[in-house]
Amino acid sequence: MRSSGTLEALARRVFTFEENERQGLVGRGDPSSIAIEGDEARPAVLAFHGFAGTPKELRVVADAASRMGLAARVPRLAGHTDNVRDLMNVRWEDWVAEARRLLDELGRRKSGKVVVAGLSLGALIATHLAAIEPAKVAGLIVLGHATWLHFTSFALPLRVCERLDLFENRFYLPKDGSDIRDPIARRAHLTYALNPVKSAIEVLRAGRVVRGELQRVTCPTLVIHGRLDPVCPVENAFRFAHRLGTGDVTVRIMPGSGHIVSVDADRAEVGRAIDAFLARVARR
Repeated sequence: MRSSGTLEALARRVFTFEENERQGLVGRGDPSSIAIEGDEARPAVLAFHGFAGTPKELRVVADAASRMGLAARVPRLAGHTDNVRDLMNVRWEDWVAEARRLLDELGRRKSGKVVVAGLSLGALIATHLAAIEPAKVAGLIVLGHATWLHFTSFALPLRVCERLDLFENRFYLPKDGSDIRDPIARRAHLTYALNPVKSAIEVLRAGRVVRGELQRVTCPTLVIHGRLDPVCPVENAFRFAHRLGTGDVTVRIMPGSGHIVSVDADRAEVGRAIDAFLARVARR
């Protein structure tokens, strides 16, 4: 049984949204969607940020596309506004509907092909698109994919919340910051100081959906993962690659990076890996 002191400590760390309804983003930079124009005859790039993140996380992908003259879009996902309360009721289906609309829009370009990319939750969205729209997707880039979450720290608590549905899961937990090992990048990273449990459960749901679709992914794929990632253990990068339906898979492990590998200590090497992958896919 918990002591009264432990219960008090827990109570101080669990809040209702009504008590903190004005909580916004913390960090530095522009959270806006990114749009870059490019050659209509070559594949476009569509990238998705992570849960409780912003398009800034995928600037490395947009910059790689720009260097090659490719069009790129990095949207701000549904619910990810300047108020964390707006994320409360967003579901996996809402993120997918928005992603499919953008894929269709970019697919109407002359080339008709799109490279999809994503970080964490965004990697789930991108993988889902590659699985259900193979004729439109020319390549897949996943960074810190969330197909499996660390069981003890993340998956198990979310499963318990999902099963019990206490107070309709309308509460959040304070965050200690994003998992970025570079201290300067960590301080600048744009995210919320709070995690809404109800929508975090949607990430768990999404992982279950995508696990059942991996064999349907047949396009060239680049898997990038931080070796120090405590949210999605590094072993999952190889597990993910092994289950894909394509034999054209490259796995790159970044030795000094955590979960938000796109902005962490190895971000320059991440950029080079994406450059090489996009150049190869664009030549096909």
